[in-house]
Amino acid sequence: MLRVHDGDTLTVRCGDHAAMTLRVDDIDAPELQQAYGVAAREALVEHVHGRPIAVTSRAIDRYGRTVAQIDNDAGDIGLQLVADGLAWCGMRPTRACRTTLAAARAAGRGLWAAPDPQPPWQWRRDHPRRD
Repeated sequence: MLRVHDGDTLTVRCGDHAAMTLRVDDIDAPELQQAYGVAAREALVEHVHGRPIAVTSRAIDRYGRTVAQIDNDAGDIGLQLVADGLAWCGMRPTRACRTTLAAARAAGRGLWAAPDPQPPWQWRRDHPRRD
């Protein structure tokens, strides 16, 4: 692992290969400026730092990142973040993600402790980049 950008994006290098930016499949974590954004980033660091990970590529997104399921010794990292209340399911969620999200929400874990957490896609719409 080279760098964790936020709660759902990281850059890794495998052996002598070039660095690759990965987007965790099936989730959308809060932006760093949102509530729980920094916590989601820190959780992703904990899931990958110093641990072997397996990467299963799913697609390339419009930013050139490899969208991938990323697993550590405990399983699917995306589902772990959703279970901890630190990410929403993506736009086309799997049944496993929907079930995991419902359990986290019912338990009031992480961002679900707030009465009405704002999904990151709404936050991005309300706060467009000014590059």
